[in-house]
Amino acid sequence: MTARQKIESLTSSWYGFAVFTALCALFRRGFGPFSLIWTMGSLIFSLTLIFFVGRRLLAKGHLTRAILLVWSTVGALAGGFGVGKTVLFGEWSFSMILTTAAIAVGVYMHARSFRVLTSESVRSYFA
Repeated sequence: MTARQKIESLTSSWYGFAVFTALCALFRRGFGPFSLIWTMGSLIFSLTLIFFVGRRLLAKGHLTRAILLVWSTVGALAGGFGVGKTVLFGEWSFSMILTTAAIAVGVYMHARSFRVLTSESVRSYFA
């Protein structure tokens, strides 16, 4: 798999993650009119941000890659801590399970982003 394909695949995965977290938020908040509007606005913002970051990566944006390496490290560590905290000390409810699932998938996405951005082919793509 080429570096470009890895970046495109990672971007597509982030699109799926944005939809997944929007659905989790809808089920957690309910299906009221304000919740629907807020969730839809958040989803549109997330998809737009992912689109522009993905395009910057494909255009070999060195600063974008550096920022994402730091962001993915912090996100994976903080998310892992958050999952551990909610599992060990949280009160079990449907809302907590949805939140924990979204955080756990987020940890996976951050770890995957770090792995892709530090892979040999992607590093040479930015060189």
